[in-house]
Amino acid sequence: MTRPVGFMDVSLFEKIASQMKYNKIVSLHHFGDPLLHPRIGELINILHKYHISASFSCNPQALSDEKINDLLDSQLDHLNISLDGATKETYENLRGGAANYEMALDGIDRLLKEKLKRQSDKPEIVISMIHMKETDKEIEDFKAKWIPQSGVNEVQVKPFIRWEGAFKDINEMAEDTQLNKSFKKKQDYPCFWPWSRLVVLWDGRVVPCCYDYDGKFVIGDLNNQTIKEIWNSPAMHRLRQFEINNTPCALCKKCHEKEGSPPSKWFPFNLIFKGKLNFSSYFKFN
Repeated sequence: MTRPVGFMDVSLFEKIASQMKYNKIVSLHHFGDPLLHPRIGELINILHKYHISASFSCNPQALSDEKINDLLDSQLDHLNISLDGATKETYENLRGGAANYEMALDGIDRLLKEKLKRQSDKPEIVISMIHMKETDKEIEDFKAKWIPQSGVNEVQVKPFIRWEGAFKDINEMAEDTQLNKSFKKKQDYPCFWPWSRLVVLWDGRVVPCCYDYDGKFVIGDLNNQTIKEIWNSPAMHRLRQFEINNTPCALCKKCHEKEGSPPSKWFPFNLIFKGKLNFSSYFKFN
């Protein structure tokens, strides 16, 4: 990743949140750890002010006592804790030089104890690991360790993802992991994402989805536009048309994670394909 990093301004965050009348839940992470934001508790409270649930994924090493209190005081709704490994060796090898398995376990332990002490149902806590060849033999041990833990609502083993087509080719990807089968779909349906979500970078720029980790495909800027304007913009219409025509843009053509399915009443692609429905008006953000 080469784009600049930073913390979203709280006033910009509230400006955006105030426009989210269609959102039920917002994820606060995109190639950054929300626990590092100095005012994370305030951001969660802003979402709740607008009746929006708050969710994010974090590195457990950042679970200081101060951050634990921020999460519990603000009643964060959902927390995914990324712990990639059931052993110190695996975790630290995958996470790199700054990784400390003991510190990660200590952060999780203190969070669970404080949640239990407060007798709080929130946040819903998911402990997750990524299925790779390095973790394949540790999956059952990982489940055995965390499933019985009081305060842990779910244990997930997530598929390996190739961010923006990071693998050289599909054969290399298939050789490295047998985990995500989405690229083997019998029919290449249009991806739901251009009709269902947007990703806002910390500086207010907007990209189509989370696989654009480096902010290369900017489609708007919420510093000077509204969500409605971006959602109905020519850039978004072009992106949707690319998907419908199965002529994906430079970002999407390398993606093996696209989410699509046969037509339904919510995504009537069969009518769009036959020219009986104008996609731009049907999916307009009213």
